[in-house]
Parts: sequence; structure tokens; C-alpha cells
Amino acid sequence: MSVLGIAWMLAVCFATPRPLSVGVGETARAFALPAVNEDVATAIVNKVQVSLSDFTGVSAPYARSVVVVHFFDKAGGAADLKALNRLQRRFASRGVQVLAISGDADSKAALAKRVDGLRLEYPVLRDNHRVVVGRYGISELPITLVVERNGNLFAIGQPRGDEIESEITAELQPLLAR
Repeated sequence: MSVLGIAWMLAVCFATPRPLSVGVGETARAFALPAVNEDVATAIVNKVQVSLSDFTGVSAPYARSVVVVHFFDKAGGAADLKALNRLQRRFASRGVQVLAISGDADSKAALAKRVDGLRLEYPVLRDNHRVVVGRYGISELPITLVVERNGNLFAIGQPRGDEIESEITAELQPLLAR
């Protein structure tokens, strides 16, 4: 196997077998969504609407080394959101930003009720009409994207439960070593 083939295999080992409308190495689809936990969003980006371009791209005002974007629904559960919070705490000082996007059609109040009490240190965003879910061509939730500082997708996967921390950490390591 060629060096390029091995590098590609390592980059997509986290990859989901389901096709999306965007793949590893391509530019992540832009989005801007309202935060449910507005206080957290305001503390991070000084506004309640959070966009991917706040953290990635040439003129990102709050540039990060890596953005982990986790799409979830009610079935995703609090355990996954808590695991992502541990990742946020662990890697924030190294330039990692976690964003969670709810793909449910819940009202803001219903979603806030599910998120309250978790004390998450990253924004939870509402894609109430599934516009961003559709833009990515996501057919099954949860799904997690790892986005490089330049805005390209580094990895796409569906880790769940106990797998989330270890699998995402494995994807972050090469990006943070650069």
C-alpha cells in the first residue's frame, strides 16, 4: 500500500460508512445557528448565534486548531454530551472547540431543559429545521465531524457512548501535533 493510501486510511478510520454530501479533505459546510446555552456561546464568541467560521478559516475571529462538531438527537443522550464536555475541558487549552448541534425539532425550551444541568462548557446549537443536517446530507444521528483550522474535514464518524472520548482523542492527536 502506498504512503498516500496509508495516510488516507488513517484519516478515515473514524469515517462513517454512510455517504455524506461532503467527505474527508473537503471544505466543511458553513453554518450559523442559535445556541441553546446562550451564556456559554456569549462567553466564547460574544453572541448567541454561533458559526463554524467563528473558529475556522482565514479570518476566523476566534480561531481554533480543531473544531469537533457533534450532531445529535434525543437518542444521543446526555452521556454523549457529557463525554464531549470532558474533551472540551481536556483540549481547550490546545485550541480545540466542541460544538453540538441538535437535529431534533424540539422547541428551544424543550432542548434547554435537556441541556440544563449538564453544565456544558461548549455551545449546544439548535438546527430546528434540519437545514445544516440536510446541508451535510446526514441520514443518521449521532455523527461527529472533526474540522481542521483551515475549514477542511479531517474525519467523520459515529462514535457513541464509551467510544466517543477515545475515538475523537485519536483523531485530535495528529492535528494537535502539527
